Amino acid sequence: METTAMDAAHWQDLRRLFDAVCDLPSSQWEAGLRALSEDPALVAEALALLHAQTASFDRALQPLRDLMASLPDAELQVGGRLGAWQLVERLGSGGMGTVFVAERADGLFRQRVAIKLLRGTAGGGATAERLAVERQILADLQHPDIARLYDGGTTPAGAPYLVMEYVQGQPLDEYCEQAAPPLQQRLGMFLRICRAVQAAHQRLVVHCDLKPGNVLVRPGGDPVLLDFGIARLLDAEAPGEASAFCTPAYASPELFAGKSVSVVSDVFSLGILLTELLACRRVGRGAGDIGVPVPMPSAHAHPACPWRRRLAGDLDAIAARACALDPSRRYPSVEAFAADVERHMQRRPVRARVPTLRYRAGRWLHRHWREGAVAAAMVLGAGVFVWQLGMAQARAQREAEVASQVADFLIEAFTVDSGAAQGKDGRGEISAREVLDRGAARVDSSLAHAPHMQARLRMVLGRAYRGLGVPGRAEGLFRQAADDYLAPAVARPLDAASALDELSVLMSNQMRGDQAVEVARQAVALRESGGADQAALAHAYNVLGLALLRSADLDGSREALESSLAIGRRVFGEGTVANSSALHNLGLLHREMGDNAASETHYRQALAIRRRHHRHSDMVQSSLQGLAVTLAAQGRHGESVALLRENLALARALYGIDSDKVAKARLRLAIALQDRGNYLEAHEHLLQALATSERVGGADGLDHAHILNAYAGLLAARGDEPGAERGYRRVLAIRRRHLPADDRALMRTSEQLALVLARQQRIAEADSAFQGALPRWRQIYRTAGAMPLELAGAQLRHAEWLLRRGALEAAEASLQASLDGQPPMQLRAQALKAELALARDEWDRSRGRWESVIERGSAVYGADSVLVAEWRVPYARALAASERWREAEEQLRLAEPPLRREMVADAPILREVDSVRATLATAGRQVGG
Repeated sequence: METTAMDAAHWQDLRRLFDAVCDLPSSQWEAGLRALSEDPALVAEALALLHAQTASFDRALQPLRDLMASLPDAELQVGGRLGAWQLVERLGSGGMGTVFVAERADGLFRQRVAIKLLRGTAGGGATAERLAVERQILADLQHPDIARLYDGGTTPAGAPYLVMEYVQGQPLDEYCEQAAPPLQQRLGMFLRICRAVQAAHQRLVVHCDLKPGNVLVRPGGDPVLLDFGIARLLDAEAPGEASAFCTPAYASPELFAGKSVSVVSDVFSLGILLTELLACRRVGRGAGDIGVPVPMPSAHAHPACPWRRRLAGDLDAIAARACALDPSRRYPSVEAFAADVERHMQRRPVRARVPTLRYRAGRWLHRHWREGAVAAAMVLGAGVFVWQLGMAQARAQREAEVASQVADFLIEAFTVDSGAAQGKDGRGEISAREVLDRGAARVDSSLAHAPHMQARLRMVLGRAYRGLGVPGRAEGLFRQAADDYLAPAVARPLDAASALDELSVLMSNQMRGDQAVEVARQAVALRESGGADQAALAHAYNVLGLALLRSADLDGSREALESSLAIGRRVFGEGTVANSSALHNLGLLHREMGDNAASETHYRQALAIRRRHHRHSDMVQSSLQGLAVTLAAQGRHGESVALLRENLALARALYGIDSDKVAKARLRLAIALQDRGNYLEAHEHLLQALATSERVGGADGLDHAHILNAYAGLLAARGDEPGAERGYRRVLAIRRRHLPADDRALMRTSEQLALVLARQQRIAEADSAFQGALPRWRQIYRTAGAMPLELAGAQLRHAEWLLRRGALEAAEASLQASLDGQPPMQLRAQALKAELALARDEWDRSRGRWESVIERGSAVYGADSVLVAEWRVPYARALAASERWREAEEQLRLAEPPLRREMVADAPILREVDSVRATLATAGRQVGG
């Protein structure tokens, strides 16, 4: 066939086959081509081109260039212009198009970029839609190791193109061949690639074509991820579409087969990349190898690979799990994959291997050989001590047996994980959890004949579980300890009161107020009847005060906490750690009462005392978090976010990664970021908090529901109303299994769900949640003075519900309540009043109110905040209704960038932007006419 007779469609088919197999060994070309096409003539042509490539690469490229010159975009060659850009060098072609190096040609400034062009395709088909998706994906993916998108458009012939960051570097495989980096550097580069891919996954984007050619390494060794041209959103409707553009050597079986893909498809491709980096040679998979297992790095390694013997074990296991043919057997995420590689680099046990005691001990000894020697000596000394103790207590055989059991318990705990005792690196919590689990089982089985010792150890273990952020296990142990102490065989009621105190605090922190009050009152009664000293009573009243606060008895809480503080000052004096807990809880109480100034004072006093005595402790972390939340309630969001970032870092250092306290620290930071308008960053922290909460306490626990409730609220704020509805319904299902029907958390979530429904005009579904709700809230909070925080929130939700259902007079009456001392809620109330005037077509009043809201909101959040941007849109509508066209257009211009950045693509507020803009366009035509 003559070159000039080949049409564009035939060329595209030929080029697709050529690109799909050109990276394979020549022995696999024909099989790969026949798997992709049933046209023998087309297969023969592709084979001829491939063989011509090996004979003379330059001669083979010339007819391809001639072919491109005959296609619709033939005028776009080196030296051509595309908008402000001049093409200066052709880099190459791939399955989606051709890439040129271009330079700015309009003289404004000097810049060098890469332009990706799709030839021979009009801009309106499926390919154009893919390129539009790619453009949006790249615009959203801001990461130092992902090539940035600068611009985009269509050529004069209608073909789409992208203007991207030009990355000077070598493909990953070429760099490794020429620079020959050592094993640790290769693993470091691979971790950076994983972090870039994970950043894409956090935006719900799968790459689908991860291969060495799509990873360029800069001269300094920094990898940059390229080409999201075949990437697809996780919820895309055409799951098989990406397979037409994948590279068989690196594609997962499900991707190459055209099945649904997910993040584990990228895990497979990264597993192939890792195997090649470790083995110093390509794997060379082809279309016929879909069902063939990927070889282990140690078995596949090049004979000259200097670290070949080091691959067996961890690295083989990690690569094998990532490259599993069954997606369900791979790592569930790139983050988990990278974490295992990091564990190997740190000589810690990897999750891909069976965690036998021998293996874990070997890993520990690799990290701590000096400490291991000391530990062996200590174990030997402890054994000698136990033997001597047993010999010395021959007079009381029963006591000797108990002491021996306790000593054996301590030695067993020590030998399970010596490293956990260090407590310095924040990563020992997994081994510590193993120590506690074994210890708890040993207490049950070995100390049944010594109930007083059993009770004591259960208290200790309960506190340890609570410190690690495993509240479910802690609760059971505290209950057992209290029962043991109250049993006739032990009869130690004051110790039982201490166990009940621990249990009540745990329940209070889980917002189980009524249960916490019942337990705390039992502890107070035991102390008062048992003649407890004043210090113990001060502690008991503090615990009771916190429980009463969680049950919404604010007056009772204040009385108990002030009694605790007064007793503590008499017994311990001013400025002591013993009094800091009551000060902290008074800070929490005053915030709930709406007195943020008093709350800040108490929190700062507690924090100063705790920092002075225990600078890096859980007490400091707790007060730091409380102070930050109070600052946010005053509208001081910048200060709040800074403290909450410090709080999260401290929580991670204290508790490790898998702790409910770290999850709650992330939750608090996310809420503050959301209040400030940083929706995307808040979204990332909430996802991580949810994952941690699920790992620690399960997906059906109250702690998980608490975080999920905040996540649903964020989705609602971003305009994802269906997602918010699903989240709130899941929260309600969990809470209804654990809480009574009249619980405040259930009431609050029901109302939040109802507002989401009302915003979708599903008024009838929303009404039941609000019928009689506000009187119930007022009955719960009967405290005099400023309006309590939760009652203020209920008041605003009730007013919005009335507004949505068209009860404008009732909504206005509901908005008359005072919200002194709570700037964020005052702004919400003012915005609802402005919206109320807009609903009544009171344009002048609405404009004035929106102006006030935007002015105050800009002072609190910043003029470019997404929260202020949301208020600019109805303000623009009010301006347009008053025929103040230019002012309305200016408000839309200011509102659109933050809204496009932070909201979901189909958010109602964005549809409102389009609606107001259409109104302005119509008005402009009429005025112009």
